[in-house]
Amino acid sequence: MRGRIIHYSGNDGRGLIAADNRQLPFEIAHWRSDTAPAVNVVVEVSMSGDALEAVTRVPDDVLLKEKAGQLASKLGTAGGAALQSLKDATPAGMPGTSAGALQFLGKPLLVTHGLFTFAALMLPFLSIDPLGLGGKSFTLAGLSEASEDMGTSVGGALWVWLAILSIALPVFWRNRVAWLALLLPLFATLKPGIDLAFAASTATRGLNDSFESQLQRQIVEQLLDALQIGFGAWVCVLAGLVIAAIGAKRVLLPPGG
Repeated sequence: MRGRIIHYSGNDGRGLIAADNRQLPFEIAHWRSDTAPAVNVVVEVSMSGDALEAVTRVPDDVLLKEKAGQLASKLGTAGGAALQSLKDATPAGMPGTSAGALQFLGKPLLVTHGLFTFAALMLPFLSIDPLGLGGKSFTLAGLSEASEDMGTSVGGALWVWLAILSIALPVFWRNRVAWLALLLPLFATLKPGIDLAFAASTATRGLNDSFESQLQRQIVEQLLDALQIGFGAWVCVLAGLVIAAIGAKRVLLPPGG
């Protein structure tokens, strides 16, 4: 049975696990992993009747494979519906669209763009944990909310939504220049890193060797160290690169090239 640690005290070695709509108390004697228990860790719980026997941490690589499998399943369902709706929504009288938007955009682009959309809206892109207590994670679309936690404006949800809608431009504006819109997913993915680097540079620019300046520089460094790149960031980067490559190819090569 899978669960998640919602409380643990290193002082007495006791904690709570949320699993199967219950809260199960456990002790360090039940722990069967090399690393110490921690809040928010996903665990496998072994039971004997109603009694808890053992608690084992689920490795990160196992969770990653499971998440990838779930993602592929969701994309298979949502992607098929999205492709059909795009095909049905294509105006019948639009020049060059007799085969529908599906054939015009191509399945590789549609699937990759669907992967980017899912990752940008659903998967953890960046997390901040300055105190080592679990912290808070953000999707790419939710990074505009991070300003309160990070003290700077990061990312910007507008760019993410423009990136998600970018695939529609070549459908309704049949011009090779319209394919440049497919650079937006990659730009929206990289923009948070650009904003963070700029904010860090601005915060430390012009600091001298005074105690206050050293303290401010240390705070900035600690804040940056507290940031962790999530699985969604890697998915967005890879999908953004593929989408940008497809867009660039269709701008540079003649139709049918």
